[in-house]
Amino acid sequence: MKAEKLFNKNFVIIGIGQFISMFGNSMQRFAFSLYILDLTGSAAVFSLIISLSILPAIFLAPIGGAIADRMSKKRMMVILDFCCTIILSLFAAFIYGNDQQVLWIGILIFTLSIINSVYEPTVRASIPSVIAPEHYTAGNSMISQISALTMLLGPISAGFLYGVFGLKVILIINLISFFVSGVMELFLTVPFEKAEMAASPIVTYAKDIEATLRFLSRDKPFVLYILFIAAGINLFMTPLYTVGVPYVEKIILGVSDQLYGISEGILGIGMIVGAIFSTTVAKYNPFEKLHRLFIFMGVGILGMGLCLTPWVLNSDPTHLTAYSWFTFFGFILMFFVANVNIQSLTFIQLQVPQNLMGKTMALTTALATAFMPIGQILFGQIYDQLNSGLVGIYVIITGLTFGVAKILHHMNDCRLDTEQA
Repeated sequence: MKAEKLFNKNFVIIGIGQFISMFGNSMQRFAFSLYILDLTGSAAVFSLIISLSILPAIFLAPIGGAIADRMSKKRMMVILDFCCTIILSLFAAFIYGNDQQVLWIGILIFTLSIINSVYEPTVRASIPSVIAPEHYTAGNSMISQISALTMLLGPISAGFLYGVFGLKVILIINLISFFVSGVMELFLTVPFEKAEMAASPIVTYAKDIEATLRFLSRDKPFVLYILFIAAGINLFMTPLYTVGVPYVEKIILGVSDQLYGISEGILGIGMIVGAIFSTTVAKYNPFEKLHRLFIFMGVGILGMGLCLTPWVLNSDPTHLTAYSWFTFFGFILMFFVANVNIQSLTFIQLQVPQNLMGKTMALTTALATAFMPIGQILFGQIYDQLNSGLVGIYVIITGLTFGVAKILHHMNDCRLDTEQA
């Protein structure tokens, strides 16, 4: 039985647990970016390592979603959080500081990503289980705000702690955050109906995934369209943030770790503000007009690129002007990214039955990230090679974003015509 109010015990526990674990992850991700760039100075090496965290999401997330629909979501979250605690403890105690730093960090990132491939769809599938459908938009907005808040606090905290204490302290904080999150989840109550397996686990999960894809392609094709659009746009857009922001600010603009942390924090504020105003944005710009948000995203990308033109860079030897405008347009981009994510996720949750929610959320993750490793490795090479000609990347991505907006507009019109027929 779903609770009628949004802030019931289970949703609050999930929200607080997400904040604690995501805050630790945000600090660790930021600290790893500084550490790897300090060691190598190469965007190509940096992009290769962070791409490792994406591969499990592509190949293992669908299986993770099938597991989430057949096993106790509460038990899964608790076990996985404690597993992360143990892994980070071993890394901090025995591995950190040896001669193969980049290799071991890559292994750690890859291992934690495997766990997250099961954990993430489990959490996403749990949210519709503990709140009523009329609260889906508000619930997704709250989770998005939590995610964005960790983007704000994590880099700022990590920028200070890394500069003073180094990477190991941040690793310890993150393992504590996983442990606390796991303990809190022990008090969760998530509805669960055990489904019997007619065959071996692998065969059963494969059939579950096949059934989900068949349902979406036959009954909810527009959901698949949204996922494929996300996959395509992530090939080009996501590397602008994961590779581009640290490379531009640390290598091109040469700002301090503290300023880089502040910039990451401001991008996090963009996500928070976007999530806070998501219900208002949805009121005046509903899902049927989602293409408009893509246009605004394109404006943000174009603005970031214009900050890297010679006349902006040469106007201030300290590059603070370019840094300020680059961060401002990044804020605009993240504001509309948050709204696109919330509206798309709410639409999917309203379209998919609960017994397929875990697998659908997993497919959302898998398809949305399918091309990210290719994009990040490609863009790592491009950033290293172009250096002073980076503005061209942002102009091209802006054009592609506008093109997606046009396609999405046409597809939404066709969907509405079909539903009204």
